[in-house]
Amino acid sequence: MSFRKIRPSFGDQSSASTSSQGGQATPESSSTGSDPRRIRGEKDIAEGSNSSKRRRVPESVTRNACLNCKKARAKCDGKKPCKRCATRLETSECIYEIHIKHAKEELVKQIKELRARDHLTDQILQALSTDEKVPEILERLKNGETYESIVEWLGRSPMEDLETLSPHESQHSTFEASDHEMGGVSATANWTTVTSDTAVLDHLFQLYFAWVHPVHTLFDEGHFVDCYKRQLDDYCSPVLVNAICAIACHLHPAVEGEEIDFEHLGTAFSEAVRIGIDPVSKRITMIQAFAVMFLVDCARGNGLRASSYLRVATNNLRSIIPRDSEGFGEVWKNTVRGVRNLNIEWSQLTFQVPPVLNSPTYGACEDSDGTLDDAKWYFYRSIHDQCPSWPGLLATTNREKSKLTAIIQDVVTIMYTPGGPLISARDVLLQYRRFVAWREELSSDIDDFESRDSHALPHVLSLMILYNNSVIQLLRPLLDLESFRSSMVEETIWNHAQHGLFLLDEHYRTQYSCRYQPVMQMFAVLHLSDTIARFFPGGIEGRSKDGPEAIQFGMEVLMQSGAGFPVAGPLQEMLRRSAEECSIRLPRNLPDLLISPKTQQVYRIDDLIDACTRPTYTQPIDELIPKYVPSFYSDWAVEGASFGIHEPASGTRRLRVPSAEERGAQNLMHIRNLLNTN
Repeated sequence: MSFRKIRPSFGDQSSASTSSQGGQATPESSSTGSDPRRIRGEKDIAEGSNSSKRRRVPESVTRNACLNCKKARAKCDGKKPCKRCATRLETSECIYEIHIKHAKEELVKQIKELRARDHLTDQILQALSTDEKVPEILERLKNGETYESIVEWLGRSPMEDLETLSPHESQHSTFEASDHEMGGVSATANWTTVTSDTAVLDHLFQLYFAWVHPVHTLFDEGHFVDCYKRQLDDYCSPVLVNAICAIACHLHPAVEGEEIDFEHLGTAFSEAVRIGIDPVSKRITMIQAFAVMFLVDCARGNGLRASSYLRVATNNLRSIIPRDSEGFGEVWKNTVRGVRNLNIEWSQLTFQVPPVLNSPTYGACEDSDGTLDDAKWYFYRSIHDQCPSWPGLLATTNREKSKLTAIIQDVVTIMYTPGGPLISARDVLLQYRRFVAWREELSSDIDDFESRDSHALPHVLSLMILYNNSVIQLLRPLLDLESFRSSMVEETIWNHAQHGLFLLDEHYRTQYSCRYQPVMQMFAVLHLSDTIARFFPGGIEGRSKDGPEAIQFGMEVLMQSGAGFPVAGPLQEMLRRSAEECSIRLPRNLPDLLISPKTQQVYRIDDLIDACTRPTYTQPIDELIPKYVPSFYSDWAVEGASFGIHEPASGTRRLRVPSAEERGAQNLMHIRNLLNTN
């Protein structure tokens, strides 16, 4: 039913009244009681007698009345002056305000003109900054040439069609090549109902594209932002926007006294996702939202639910049929690669076989676009900061990470396939050689930060930490393998554990603080610290960290992460228990480092299981040992040389790894010390 039928206009009422007065009312009864016909007749007579007193409506009526007519709530003919003001001799002038519709149109026009001008000046400034035709540009500016003509002379985009422009680039863009300013009420209105504060939304997007997107690239940033600004649902959706904002809320650096509670805001964004998310939808943005929500729940210590989100994203991604629409290829490649990498990393941390994600276009996922590497990465934390920037190397990092995760996938498949073939020395040697080859062939663009003391990008550091932890995961079970002794293996594990902690301590924590480190990197902190504490508690004099120092460092790193990621609390508790198990002295300032649970006094087994789907983060050694062939050690000694692995000469061993029996005796002594309260 239309609005007019529910509530007739004044003109409709007038015409109805006029028609009713044409017929003369005849009383049907002398009663003045409740006869409806008499009441209706009297009403008609009354309306007829009052009709002559009505003021005349101007023949022409304007919707934009003058101020005098508006004040009197009278009809206005829109003339200058209007008939009412002229006949009534109004003391005030007949003035018309600009109609709000025309005012908005004028503002939109001005905004477009300003954007066009900004674009032109940006093009000229960019040419000047790159020393491109500087004298000629300055000469043309002195001669008073228009910006448009100079830009056209430079052969750059003159920005002719304002309606189809991409959003204007932000000075805090994460990647210049694809990122754009995310603010704007018109763009925000249809994407989220959680908040309409465009400054908050812009802040959250910048956090996401600084700290999450480079590590877990689940979609193409340029296509996403373009659809966000132009209100297109091809590569953007309310569910995806809310999911991005939910994980970004965990990265917000809290400031005392700020008005917005970002923890509560993040919960509201998550609830908006869960209301709108569809587990059977095969839309690419819905799959991306499930993958982002996997990260959200991992950050909150809800690993069991996170695993389900990732499983849905993976299964639905298999069902999508690639299409030929513009931009789909790039979006598809990023999503397949991102979801695949998430599965492999999570499987490595939870000791299970990753699902196989085959795609007809996955082979083209290696991005060789140099412009993406040159695009800037901004060290973004707060909207008030001046963000330093460096070339982002995003394409190279994604390409190298795909190569590394391919090796990790094969390793975890060999080690954790239920009922799979026994693990031979050749299997381990082959995978180790692949790791070494990956490291040796690593692009110099992301490998020189240590040698030349240059700035290390956070996502490059995360890639190198993942590599060190992966080598340890491959070789660590051999330290518990009966009758297996290899100085080369012990030295390799020691070096990779120390190097991983060095990257975290001297680079990541020093340059960025571990407040922003990826959730899955926290698990690497656990494994690296645990390896030192469990197998090299005494360390080597003058070389890196010993057991107590590694535990102290792990506790400090997780405390920093705990400012935004609740999962850091139960991870800390697991590391504390490991230190006690290994009889490692706990830090003296442990009470100051521990993150206390919010709803109870201590972390319980459910909290630990939900953090990583298992009661502990350590490898299931008891399940792995029976999977190695009985001849593993002898085969290793024979085949090692063919893989370029040679044991050092006798007498050169510098590390002392305690045997399983010695570690058991240490644990027994620790238990006795705890029981002896005298």
